Order: sequence, then structure tokens, then C-alpha cells
Amino acid sequence: MVRSGFTMIELLVVVGIIFILAALLLPAVQSAREAARKAQCQNNLHQIGLALQGYETDNQCYPISATNVGVADQKNPTVGITVYDGMFSIHVRLLPYLDLRPVYDSVNFAAGTTPIDNFMVAPDPLSLSLASINATAMIVRVNTFLCPSDSGPFAKTGNNYRGNVGLGPYAAAWAESRDSGNGFFLEIDVTRPSSITDGLSHTAAFSERLRGSGNPGHPVPERDFWAITVGIDTADELLVGCQVAARPGSASYTLAGNWWFWCGRDRTLYTHTQSPNGRVPDCILPHAVGPPGMATARSWHFGQVNVLMGDGSVRYALDGIEQSVWRALGTRNGRELVD
Repeated sequence: MVRSGFTMIELLVVVGIIFILAALLLPAVQSAREAARKAQCQNNLHQIGLALQGYETDNQCYPISATNVGVADQKNPTVGITVYDGMFSIHVRLLPYLDLRPVYDSVNFAAGTTPIDNFMVAPDPLSLSLASINATAMIVRVNTFLCPSDSGPFAKTGNNYRGNVGLGPYAAAWAESRDSGNGFFLEIDVTRPSSITDGLSHTAAFSERLRGSGNPGHPVPERDFWAITVGIDTADELLVGCQVAARPGSASYTLAGNWWFWCGRDRTLYTHTQSPNGRVPDCILPHAVGPPGMATARSWHFGQVNVLMGDGSVRYALDGIEQSVWRALGTRNGRELVD
């Protein structure tokens, strides 16, 4: 009786063909999955855009990203203390317009808040106390603030979508730093549609940034921040300063975007200092709460980032976009003609 079957060579050929087909199909499957994640990311920004428009309709302005009241008597801090650290993020103020009214109602705005895990700043008893008051809201996971393409840490309380604060390193402009304080949002005041003189459709409001690596021993250039020094005044100086700061062994901050609750370029704000996914690592000033510095738009979306414009439209910007064009999109009052 003759038995039929595969020879060893035939079996190896079949297995080889299967592996080749799998290798050909895998990139297509991964591409399809990333396309779905990118679509979800765009939808998240669209929802933020609707919330932003709802906020403006009700308040005739856009959210402020920080409110700080100092000590009444600077020479004697024990007398006449009037301290309100209202470092609530833009995101907190948008909660009611994202169907998260119960979370918003649990926030104690009267008490204020200040971040507890800053770059080389130890938390003090007051900041810890304020954080405990608002702990109910802080620990809520808000899926609208999380990009599905970012598989990094801090997925419980983190944030991937940041408000645009312009080009320069500081919250406001002065003689030496004329390109600061020119973004869609201000860190010391509110903006209104009338102050976006470049036009809402020509000014970026939100974009993406990857969350930090969470590993202080092994910082990741795409995710983390390095320490800059004082004396940097303009966007161009900031680019050079960040490049110098990211030397091997330099101090780094790896908790970027770990909270959606607090404002700051380390968590919920970004700058148009350099083009998306720029090669220069980001940097901020250590020993500062709500630190100045550079926070670049970054994502894993294959050479681009999604951008929410002031008029609510969601676009994408390629990594190769001219820096001058990207900067023009990042300013609200630069009088540039950009489409």
C-alpha cells in the first residue's frame, strides 16, 4: 500500500510562503490600526474644539491657563498673606463642555492648586494640601485627553493635547523677549476672538505632544525635557539653549504630560518654537513652577501631528513644514498670511 504525503522540502516551501505572506500583511495591518488611532486622535481634538467654542460662547473669552495672586506684603510674608495658586489647566475649564460636569463640579477653584511634582522642586505642605482637596477630580481618566497612538506611561491621569502659547520661552513679552506671549492662549490673561488678529482659521489652538518616559535614568529625546539656564530670551536662543542642554548626563525631567489637571509647558501647554517632531529635544527651566521653556508638538503619527485650529477645524502638519510657516501658525497677532 502506497501512502501519499508532503515531503520535507514541500513542507518547508509551504511554511516559507506562509511567512512571506505574513510579512507582507503585517505592515498593512499595522498601518490600518494606526489609521484608526489617528482618526480617534483627530476626533479627540475635534471634541476639544467644540468644547473651546462652547466655553467662548458662554464666557466671551478663551480659558486662561493660570491665575496667581501673590503675597500682599512681600517684605514680611507673615503679614497680610493673600495667596491663590490657581494653576488649573485649560483642560479643567473645558470639562463641562466635554460632558464631564460632575468632575468639574468636584473641583474646588476657591482653594486653588499648584503642581506637586515639578522639575527639581520639592512639594511643600501647601501644594500637597491643595492637591488632596482636588484629588477626586485629579485622578479621573479623561479619554478625550489621551492619544491612542501614545502607549507611554501616565495613561490614567495624563494628557496628550496641549494649548498653544506661542514661540518664545516666557509667559509674556518684554523688550528682550518680544516673541513670547503671542500664542492662542495666555499664561497670565485671557484671549478673545478679537485678539486673534491673524484669524481663527490661521492660528493653532491645540496640538499633540507625547507623554514623558517616566524613567529618570534613561530620558527619551522625543518624550522628555532637559534643564536650561536663565538668560534665554527669544525663540531662536531657546532652540540653541535646548540643543546645548540635552547633553549626555544632563538633568532631565521625565514626567511630561503626567497630569491633565495642571497648567505649564511641562504638562498641558506647547510652543511653536520649532517644527513638529523637531530634532532638538525640549527643555524647561528647573526649580520653577509652571516653568518657561520649549515644548514641541510631537506624535507617533508617521511624520506629522494633528492640529486644532482656532475655528474648530482639525488639520495635520507634516514634520517637514517650514519653520517660518509653523511659527506663523503659532502666533495670534503676527500679521502673517498663512493658509
